[in-house]
Amino acid sequence: MKIKEILEQLERIHHERLLEAHHDSYDLHQPDLDALDCVINLLELLKEQKLTDSVTISELFLASGIEN
Repeated sequence: MKIKEILEQLERIHHERLLEAHHDSYDLHQPDLDALDCVINLLELLKEQKLTDSVTISELFLASGIEN
């Protein structure tokens, strides 16, 4: 799979899960959606990079919203 295809699938899954969570009033904490957001953000960052680029761990954390 290409990055574009993976992102499309992840975004579709995220959207479907978001709709489910919206209709479930008991589902106040959504760690799966938070994790999907992190992965999507990381892939978006990496998609913009060239294969020869260097990316620091702090840049990955920042892009994904992960607290280090």
